[in-house]
Amino acid sequence: MITKTITTLCLTAVALMASTSVAEELKVGDKAPEFSLKGEGADTINLSDFKGKKLVLSFNRANWCPFCMKQVVDLQKHYDAIQDAGAEVLVIWREEATGSDGLKKIRDKTKATMPFALDLKAERTGAYSPEGFDSYIIDEQGKIIAVLEGTKPDRAMGDEIMQHLKK
Repeated sequence: MITKTITTLCLTAVALMASTSVAEELKVGDKAPEFSLKGEGADTINLSDFKGKKLVLSFNRANWCPFCMKQVVDLQKHYDAIQDAGAEVLVIWREEATGSDGLKKIRDKTKATMPFALDLKAERTGAYSPEGFDSYIIDEQGKIIAVLEGTKPDRAMGDEIMQHLKK
């Protein structure tokens, strides 16, 4: 009887811990969770820095990922149009262990001019993109207006992003 009670209590405790530690995925209409990240050099980038304009928030891995490089090249190709639509792009790198040197490699490979930030292992942006390949469009007030799901080989590209910015 005591063993059964202890087992039941342990299972209940594990279930409760699991249910509170797994956050619900962000969706359209949610307020975008604030973050503060290391940008390039000594810069700190905060979500609140983009208040008053739309933000395309994209998550990628590192300079060694060909799918990441493909997306960044495409985002750069559309960057002027994205800015003309009243938005900025921020790419967050989650596995770029070489830090600023890795971000420089990415810039050299892609000729990207949009801002980059680091969040190794999703420590500060864990509520976003559980798989690490999604993009979000956040409106001027900080509300998520689009979630563009991605996979390892397929990410949101500029044409798809532009369609959502024009809505």
